[in-house]
Amino acid sequence: MNIVESFKIAFSSIWNHKIRSILTMLGIIIGVAAVIIIVAIGQGAQSMMTDELFAVDKNVIELYYEQDFSDEEGMMGDFYYEEPEITQEDIQILQALPDIRSVIATNSAWGSVTYNDKNAEPEITGVSSEYFSAQSIEVLEGRPINNRDNNGMNRVAMIDTVAREKLFKENEDPLGAIISLDDNPYKVVGVYNSPIPEQFRWSEGGEMLMPRSVIALMYGSREVDRLAVIANDSERIAETGWLAADTLTEHKQLENGSYTTYDLSEIENEINQMVLIMTLFIGSIAGISLLVGGIGVMNIMLVSVSERTREIGLRKALGATRGKILFQFLIESITLTSLGGLIGIGFASATAGLITLLSPIDAMVSPIVILIGVGFSAFIGIIFGILPANKASKLSPIDALRYE
Repeated sequence: MNIVESFKIAFSSIWNHKIRSILTMLGIIIGVAAVIIIVAIGQGAQSMMTDELFAVDKNVIELYYEQDFSDEEGMMGDFYYEEPEITQEDIQILQALPDIRSVIATNSAWGSVTYNDKNAEPEITGVSSEYFSAQSIEVLEGRPINNRDNNGMNRVAMIDTVAREKLFKENEDPLGAIISLDDNPYKVVGVYNSPIPEQFRWSEGGEMLMPRSVIALMYGSREVDRLAVIANDSERIAETGWLAADTLTEHKQLENGSYTTYDLSEIENEINQMVLIMTLFIGSIAGISLLVGGIGVMNIMLVSVSERTREIGLRKALGATRGKILFQFLIESITLTSLGGLIGIGFASATAGLITLLSPIDAMVSPIVILIGVGFSAFIGIIFGILPANKASKLSPIDALRYE
C-alpha cells in the first residue's frame, strides 16, 4: 500500500464518520484559530503602537543639556548653571556631520487664538524653513514659514487642520486672515496637516507654527529650546545621537555639563518585549485547547482501532507488516488534525479580517504563522496518534480475526 492509498483510506474513514470527525476536530480548530488570532492581534497592536510612537520620523534623536551637579570630591553640589543657548552656528555644525540628515531647532509657546467670534488654544511651535523638510510637513494651503519670516520677524502663522476647523467656517478661506494671539495680530499664510496623531497631542485646539524668532521676541524665550537631529541610517541611531551630543558639547566648550541624548529605539524594544510576553502568555492559555483537542484525537483513534480490529487482522493475514499498519493509523491521525488546523486557519483569517475592519488594529496573519499552524496540527496528529497506531500494529492477526 503506497502513501496515496493510505490518504484515500484516511479520508474515507473521516467521511464515513462525519459528525464524529467534526467533533474531534473541534478542539484543534478552536486551538489553532485562537493561537493565530492572538498572534495576529499582538503583531497588529505592536505595529500600531510602533507606528504611532514614530509617527513623525523613526530616526529623530532628541538632544538635551544635562548639568554636572557633582563637585571635585564627588559630593552633590547645589550650584545651578544656566543651560547654554543654541545658536545658528551650532545648528550648522550639527548639520555638517555626515550621519545627520536634518537638524530640528524649535521653541514653543501657548496662548489663546481668536478670529471673529471663534477661539482656540493651539499648541504653538516656533520653526524655521528647515523644519518642513525635516518633518515632512504636508502643506495643504498657502505656503510654509521661510527664512525671510524668521530674519524679518514677520508676524505670520500657519495653522493645522484641527485649528482651522476651530477658527474658521467650513467654506471660509483662512489664507490672509488676521488672527489674534494674546491680543496681537498675526496673518495666516498656510494650512498644514499635522504629522502627530491626535492621541499624542497636548491640546484639543490643534497646532500653530510661527517663526521662532517671533516667539522668542513676543514671549521673551530662547529662540531654540528644543533640539533634535534626524539620522541618515536607522541602524545607527544611537551612534549618530552620541556623535551629535559630543560634537555640540566640544564646540561649546562646556565644563559644568554636557549634551546627551536618548533615542526611541529603546522604547520600541520595550514595547516589542511587552507585546511578545503578553502574546506568549495568552497564546499559551489558548494552546491548552490544542492539548485537549489532541487528547480527543487520541481517544477517537483508539475507538477507531477497536472498531476496525477485524480489518486490521485481515490485512495482517494478507501480509501487511506492523510498520504499514502503524503508518496507516498515523496518516489518519495526521489527516484529521491537519484538516482541523486548516479549518482553524480559515476561521482565524476571517476573524482577523473582521477585527481589522471594525477596530484600529491591523490584525496581521502572516504566512509563517499559517505554516506553523499547519505544521503544529500535523505534529499533534503524530504525537497523539502514536499510541492508537502502536496498539493497532501490535494486534495479533488470529485474535483480530476472532474479534467480535
